[in-house]
Amino acid sequence: MSSLDERLAAAQTAFQQALADTRRHVARVAATPVHTAEQRARLEDDALAGRLGQEMRELAERVAARETTWGEVFDGTSPHAGLLVPHVSRMQELYADQWRAVVRADPDFDRTVETP
Repeated sequence: MSSLDERLAAAQTAFQQALADTRRHVARVAATPVHTAEQRARLEDDALAGRLGQEMRELAERVAARETTWGEVFDGTSPHAGLLVPHVSRMQELYADQWRAVVRADPDFDRTVETP
């Protein structure tokens, strides 16, 4: 095996390991409820009232009409999932530093990977 083939094989192995690690982390996060039922109801009320932006209002209306579910929206299988992007972008701008601190505090966070 040539040096290039060895490097490619090593890169592929590292990528597959990183992908497996990411999938485990996502599964762990997905299995952990982020909000209580009361908080979810409040968020849905805020969305329906337009306090979370027009896109979230449209999503809440589609969920209320049973065209989709919040679960489908958040896992990306809803045809309306794209409406979530503006809200998530706003939240990222507001809370990026706090989220970064939470991720860095996670005992499974790989500190050998540089974060912005």
